[in-house]
Amino acid sequence: MSKRIIELNLTNLLAEGGYTACLRLGSEAQSVNLIIDTGSSTLVVHESGYQAARDTELKATTLAQEVNYGLGGWLGAVVHTRIHAGELAMANTPLALVHAEAEHTFLDADGIWGMAYHPLNRGYDLTTYLTSHGINPASTFPWPFPDEAHPLVKQQLDDFKALLPQLPEEDVATCFTLMEERGLCANRFTLITRRSSIHVAAPDACANTLAADLLNQGLLILGSHEEDAAPNHGSAVDLKVVHDRYYNVNLKAVRWQNDIDIALPTAQAAHLCRGSSNAIVDSGASLICLPAVAFTPLMERLWALLPDSKQLTAPFMGDISQIVAAQKQGIDSSQLKLDSWPRLELIFEGENGEDVCLGVDAPHYWQVNAPAHGKAVFKLMGQLPHWPAQSILGLPLFNPYRVVFRRDLGEQGIIRFIPHPS
Repeated sequence: MSKRIIELNLTNLLAEGGYTACLRLGSEAQSVNLIIDTGSSTLVVHESGYQAARDTELKATTLAQEVNYGLGGWLGAVVHTRIHAGELAMANTPLALVHAEAEHTFLDADGIWGMAYHPLNRGYDLTTYLTSHGINPASTFPWPFPDEAHPLVKQQLDDFKALLPQLPEEDVATCFTLMEERGLCANRFTLITRRSSIHVAAPDACANTLAADLLNQGLLILGSHEEDAAPNHGSAVDLKVVHDRYYNVNLKAVRWQNDIDIALPTAQAAHLCRGSSNAIVDSGASLICLPAVAFTPLMERLWALLPDSKQLTAPFMGDISQIVAAQKQGIDSSQLKLDSWPRLELIFEGENGEDVCLGVDAPHYWQVNAPAHGKAVFKLMGQLPHWPAQSILGLPLFNPYRVVFRRDLGEQGIIRFIPHPS
C-alpha cells in the first residue's frame, strides 16, 4: 500500500483560537470537529458529537480512560471504529467516547485529536470490576455506571480516580501512530497556523466572514511534503525532541531581542519527573506559558525596556481567573504601537545539541482584533495552576512558522520550524 499525503483544512472558530479538523467516524461517516493537539495523545469525542448507537462498525471494549489537561478533563469508554481523515480511511481505530466532561474542555468542538506519543494514552481495564458487579456484557460502552448515583461531573471524575489504583493499565494505540504503522502515511506531519485567537476583521463580522478570513484558517498535512522533510531547508530551525511523552524539548533561555538571557532550569533542577523535559510544544494551547522563574524576570525586563508596557499588560497578569477574563475582554488595540515592541526569542537545544533560536514577533504574542474588532489580547502568561515548572509552548510559537513534526528522524524525532515567507 502506498503512503499518501493527506491535507486537512483547519479552522480556529470552534475552540477560541485553537485549530480543529473535520474527521468522519464509523459506518455512518459522522462528521466531528476535533481540536488538533500535540500536547495530548488521545483521539476523543463527546457522546453528543457522535451517534455511536448507529455505528455498525463500533466494537466495545473493557477499557476506560480518564484524561486531565492543563485546563479541563473527561472520562469515558474506549471503543474501536473506522475513522476517515480526508481520503484516508482506517478501520479498528481506538476512540475514547466521553461520558463526563469538565466544563469547557472541548469548547464548541466535538473532541480532541491528540497527536503526541503513546505513553500519554493510558487506558484502564475494568474487566474484573465489571464482572464482579454483574455487568453483562462486560464492557464500558454503553457507560455502565449510573449517573443518578453522582450527577455532578466532578464527583464522577473523582470517583473514577479513586478506582484507578485497583485497575490494570493498558497502553491504547494512538491514531497517528497507527496510520504510520499500517503504512498509510509517513511518520511526520505539518501544522500551518496564523493566529492564536480568532481574527475579527470588521465590527460587523459574521460567522461566514470569520470562516472566510484566511487568518482563521490553517492546514494539517499528514505525511508532509518532501520540501518540508528535506534537510538543510534554508532558514529552518530544528529542535531536538528529548522524550516521547509529549513533544518534549529543552528550552535553555528566553530573552527580548538584544537583551539579556533569562535561563530556564533543566528538568532535573526543576524536579520534573518521568523522564520529562522543561518544555513541551503544544498546539492545543493558545498562549505561551512560562514558569515563574522565567516569566517574572522576562516581564520585568519588558517593563524596563518599554515604558508603557506594564500598564498595557497589567490586565493579563494575575491568577488564572483574571487571565481568562482578560482574554475574553481584551484592551483597546489603538493603545498598542507594535512596531516598538521587541521580538521574543527562545533558545533551545538543537538537533545536534547546539543552541538554536526561534523568534516570536509582537503581532504574534499580541493578537489584534481579538476577541473583537479593535481589541487586542496578550498571549504570554506564567505557570498554570497544578502544572509543573514546565513551559507550555503554544500557538504563538507556531504562528510565524510552518511546523513539521519529524517523528522519523533521530532517536525521538525533531521539530522543524520553517519561517513563513514575508
